[in-house]
Amino acid sequence: MSGNNNSNTKKTIWNGVRIPQTAPGAQAAKGHVIENSIPLSIFPIATDKFCFCFCGLPGRGKTHIANRLKRYLSFFHAVPVEVFNVSEYRRRLYGAVKAAEWFDRNNKDTVDMRTNCNNKAIDDMEVFLKEHDNGVVIFDSTNDTFDRRHNLLTRMYACGAKVTFIEVQNDNQAELTARYHDVAKSSPDYEGIDDTAAVADYANRVAKYATCYEPIGKNLDPQKAHIEETLFSYLVCDHSREHFVTHHVSGYLPQKVINFIQIMRTTTHSFYLSRHGQSEYNAVGRIGGDSGLSPYGWEYAHKLSEFVEEHITKDAETGNAIPGRLWTSTMVRTKQTSQFIKQHKIMIEDKVNPNLKYEWVQMRARAWHHLDELFAGQFDGMTYEEIEEQFPEEFRRRKTDKLAYRYPRGESYLDVIARLEPIIIEMERHKEPLLIIGHQGILRVIYAFYMGKSRAETPYVSIPLNTVVQLTPRAFECLENRHLLYVPPRPLSPDGQEEKKYEINPNSH
Repeated sequence: MSGNNNSNTKKTIWNGVRIPQTAPGAQAAKGHVIENSIPLSIFPIATDKFCFCFCGLPGRGKTHIANRLKRYLSFFHAVPVEVFNVSEYRRRLYGAVKAAEWFDRNNKDTVDMRTNCNNKAIDDMEVFLKEHDNGVVIFDSTNDTFDRRHNLLTRMYACGAKVTFIEVQNDNQAELTARYHDVAKSSPDYEGIDDTAAVADYANRVAKYATCYEPIGKNLDPQKAHIEETLFSYLVCDHSREHFVTHHVSGYLPQKVINFIQIMRTTTHSFYLSRHGQSEYNAVGRIGGDSGLSPYGWEYAHKLSEFVEEHITKDAETGNAIPGRLWTSTMVRTKQTSQFIKQHKIMIEDKVNPNLKYEWVQMRARAWHHLDELFAGQFDGMTYEEIEEQFPEEFRRRKTDKLAYRYPRGESYLDVIARLEPIIIEMERHKEPLLIIGHQGILRVIYAFYMGKSRAETPYVSIPLNTVVQLTPRAFECLENRHLLYVPPRPLSPDGQEEKKYEINPNSH
């Protein structure tokens, strides 16, 4: 390349001493001692600070979205993130509130107390952001007025944080009624209160907020033009109508957040996770491979088809058929496990116009390469005993850091986490019950994400054979039920997947 050399440029002269390149991402992978590169997409790419501020009337799903968003950012992007829920501050400072009158804007005493709760939460957010160079705070509150939102914006800017508001709307009465009943059953505010009375009080609470709520981006007071919210960065979302408006949203992480919120569901339904039936490789303790099912594996396949018929594609209350989805990996053993699941056509009513019906193929299998088992590379088809004997140094490295260890010419759990992010997005997008027939390494990651496990815990999650793990994500928790479908006539031999659990590195993420 032609051009003049800058005489002021410092020259580095190689003197025969090896000057190695650090593995890409090694500095971002806090807590890991690794020699291979890592998937940078699942580690922080910048040191920016962010505040995602929720607003909207109570009972619209803000807390559900906020907690799911926290989990997504923590697990798939490894950023320090925390949710600051103002209702929790209220209960901590003033106890459970069982009367809607507490939320009356004309009650000066309770207005002052609610403002105090709001400010206490923001105080803690400022502390969190000062402690983390790339911290993300999620503010879960109604944030019902322009003044309150402007106050938050001013304080977050002073911390160097970029602010995006997320207004959650929902006017679907059927969904709101179901959510009010959910709140009545699960909220500490209504512990020990009759369900009917709790629902009525909560609806009254919402009505009191509605009298003073000021929608974002619509300045109703011309005297406050200096806080015109049309200049703010925000998302207005109504999942009941699948209606979303984004305004002045830019940057990598905010765009990831907006996309995740748009595709997720705010209603509750279950995912079902199942390993394939015992494979021929499982029977002899070998890892990986693409073997078919053993005789015991075929028995489980029959039991799984019966479970699907009774529990996944049938409404528990009415007994009517409901649409269900089926995903497998592209590997022989998962496809064989799905072989007896019935696939037939049913007619589904259009959710907008009940007079319209369309055809649905029940449990039509979709095979994903993303769901293929963690690839053991050079060690594919070996037992752990053989690896320890023939490659003791590799065995030691894996034992030291199972999360980040990458098999020679294979994958690590970090690689699997990176390739499963699109699968989680797809899972969030669909509304029907979903059965995933997969592999232990893959299902460990999915399970850990929904159950709030850390990345470091992920490689040690137990997903046993012959069992369906049912997960039902909710606002404050994810419910889990395990269904043991098949007990072989004699105990299965070790399958090579449940090797000794070594101490988890608490500093890894």
